[in-house]
Amino acid sequence: MTSRYDELERLQRLRESGALTDEEFQAEKRRLLGHQSLVPEDATVETEAEPGLHSRRPIWIALGLAALAVAVVAGLWFGNLVGGAGTGYESGNFSLPQENFAADENLIEAEALPDVQKLPPDEQLARAFEAAFGSRGEAVLAVPGGGSDEDVRYAPGRLIWLSFGPVLISEGKVQDPAHASAGRIAIHYLKPAGDRFEVARAFPAGIVTGSSGQVARWSLSPRFSNWPVIVAEGGGTWQGYTCSVLSLTELRPEGPAKVADVPLVYDDTGARPDGSGKTIEGKILNIVRNQSFDVVYSGSRAFSEHYVRGAGGYAVAGGGSTMETC
Repeated sequence: MTSRYDELERLQRLRESGALTDEEFQAEKRRLLGHQSLVPEDATVETEAEPGLHSRRPIWIALGLAALAVAVVAGLWFGNLVGGAGTGYESGNFSLPQENFAADENLIEAEALPDVQKLPPDEQLARAFEAAFGSRGEAVLAVPGGGSDEDVRYAPGRLIWLSFGPVLISEGKVQDPAHASAGRIAIHYLKPAGDRFEVARAFPAGIVTGSSGQVARWSLSPRFSNWPVIVAEGGGTWQGYTCSVLSLTELRPEGPAKVADVPLVYDDTGARPDGSGKTIEGKILNIVRNQSFDVVYSGSRAFSEHYVRGAGGYAVAGGGSTMETC
């Protein structure tokens, strides 16, 4: 009996120290008192030699709770990656994988298409002339004029880029000309085709003026019209008479169109040895684009004429010109 009470006291001390739970204490107490049958046969009863097993149980519980917390946090983070409303995409907190930043490096850049407009101006002019005449440098064409075809030698003049496309202007000189043979200015409307040009419309005799097979001089002016205007002067001397006429040709989208012929020079002193001849020269002044301009004459007779633009081009206001012509 004494040893049983000693054992009970020992169990009481273990329970008070926390080494045994109340359930474990009661189970040991019943065993000592002979009530072991109350404990299931497969139950494991801790003895004094095994109090450490119970002392480690709080540690395992704490570890289990920590693992559960980690799992919850991981689940929330993964849900932000694949969720709908309120995901990282909308909040701006989502970072793309590093591989995506370098994705463009794996793209194959398309080869740039050739562009004739990116070539140097001299090469553009050469290719435009080649498209228009089939050769570079110079070209000879049979062009109607003077009642029959005349062989005209053309050379590159100027290539201009307008809103409707590039336009090539080429001056032509008649081969073996007669005194009355006029010069030519060819006008070609082109279109870019990769690194070359193609002809859209051709006007080999776009402007016909001058004498002895050539044009006196020409230039391109923006002052007369909303479209560029080729200003070409042609004239000559016949049997003591010298005359010069200025023609204005507008480069419209549909093609070149003459808008004025202005007499500039008249001289008949070579035909009048008695000194009764006249010399008159004109100069264009006061140009108002697309509206009007004045021609002021001086010399043997001083006067001026006012040209006004109408449906057919420019004409002298109030009637025809009084300037002498050959």
